[in-house]
Amino acid sequence: MKRYYEDPKDNAAFERCIDIMARLFLKYGKQVLEKQEQRRQVELLAEEQETELQEADIDYLDMAA
Repeated sequence: MKRYYEDPKDNAAFERCIDIMARLFLKYGKQVLEKQEQRRQVELLAEEQETELQEADIDYLDMAA
């Protein structure tokens, strides 16, 4: 076992923590990445719509002038 801490109990606790995190990544990693991608797509769509609204407002103001 690699030594990260001086106290063997701390080392064992750290190893367990890393093991649990690795298991969580393996179990839920794909779901988390998919959810992040969905959120990113929604944010991009919202930004595009906001830009279109701003451009439409500018066009309207230009026509009204």
